[in-house]
Amino acid sequence: MSFGKTIRRLRRERDMTQDELAEILSISPQAVSRWETDAAMPDISLIAPLCNLFHVTADSLLEIDVSRQQEEIWKICSEASKYDSRGYYSESRQILEEGMRRYPDSLDLAESLMFVSYWQHRASPTEQSYLDEAIRLGEKILEKSTNNYTRHSAIKVLCSSYSDAGETNKAIRLAYTMPLMSISQESLLAAIQKGDDGYRAKQCEMYTLLQILSNELANIQMTLDSGEKAYTEEECAALRDKQIALLNLFYENGDFSFYHTHLCEAHREQAAYYARIGNSEQTLSHLEKAAEHAIKFIIYSERGEESTSLVFRGMLPCIWSADETDNDAAKVLNLMESSDFDFVRETESFGKIKARLSEHAGKWEVK
Repeated sequence: MSFGKTIRRLRRERDMTQDELAEILSISPQAVSRWETDAAMPDISLIAPLCNLFHVTADSLLEIDVSRQQEEIWKICSEASKYDSRGYYSESRQILEEGMRRYPDSLDLAESLMFVSYWQHRASPTEQSYLDEAIRLGEKILEKSTNNYTRHSAIKVLCSSYSDAGETNKAIRLAYTMPLMSISQESLLAAIQKGDDGYRAKQCEMYTLLQILSNELANIQMTLDSGEKAYTEEECAALRDKQIALLNLFYENGDFSFYHTHLCEAHREQAAYYARIGNSEQTLSHLEKAAEHAIKFIIYSERGEESTSLVFRGMLPCIWSADETDNDAAKVLNLMESSDFDFVRETESFGKIKARLSEHAGKWEVK
C-alpha cells in the first residue's frame, strides 16, 4: 500500500474530510489531496503530528515494514541467483543493482553483488572495475556486518581479490583470521550429532572434503619462485588421472551426480593434452568419456539423482552453479573445434562423439 492510500484510509477511519485534516495541520486541502494521490509527500516536520493524530508509528505511516523489506531483499537475491548460477552475470547484476537502489544499505544484496563482481572479474581479468567493486563491497561487509556467515563469505572473496590485485600480504593476513579446516561447520556437526542427523552430517562432511580435494587436484598447477611450473604437462595429466580415480573410488556404481561435471572437465583436459602430443587412442577415449559425463550432468541438472554409492547413498541432488552459460556438452564441442584435433577429426569415433554432443549442446536454462 502506498503512503497516499495509507493516509486516505486513516483519515476515513476517523470520519475526517481532507479540509478538516488540512485545518488541523495548518496546510491547504490541496496539499492533502496531493498526498492521497501520491503526487507529493508531506514535509518531514509533519510526520510526528500525523503519527500523533492517527495513533500510529512512523514506520506504519510510511509503510516501512522491516520484515517485509527483508523478504523482498531475499526474493531479489534469489531471482539474481537464478541467473548468476548459470553464468548469466550481466542479467544478475542488473537485478541486484536495481535492488540496491531500493535498499542501498542491504548487506545481503551487497554480498550477492560482490560474488557477481568477482566472477565477472575472473571472466574479464582486464576489466579492473569488477575487481575494484568486489573489494569495495567485501570491505563494506566486513566493516558493517555482524553475521559470521556473511563476513566469512566476504573474507573468501577479499582474499582472492586482494591476491589478484597484487596485495598478497593483505590477503594472507585476512586468511589467518579464518578458522582451520579441521574445525569447520561440517566437521563439527559430524562430530557432535548422533543417529540419522549424525549420519547425514558425516556424509555432508565427506562430500565437502571430496569436492575440495577434486577441485584442488584440478587446479594444483602453480608457478614456483624460480619461474618454473611445479608440474610438467605429463605430471598434470597424471594428477588428473588421480582425480578421475578418486571420484570413481567414491562413486563405485557410476552415479556421480554433481561430480559428472568434474569428470567431464578432467576428461576434457586429458583429451586436450593427448591431442597436443598426438596420441589418437587416448584423445578419442577421453573425448568419449567427457561427452558421456557432459550428457549425464545435463540430465542430472534436469532430473536429479539420488546416490547409491556406499559413502553417499541416499543423498539428494545438490544445488550447483555454472561458471559460464554454455552447458557441458557445448564446452566439449567447443574444445573439439581446436586445430589440435585435426589428426582425428575424420575418424568415425570423432564424428560419433560430435553427433552425440550436438543433441545436448546449448545454454544453461534459468529456472
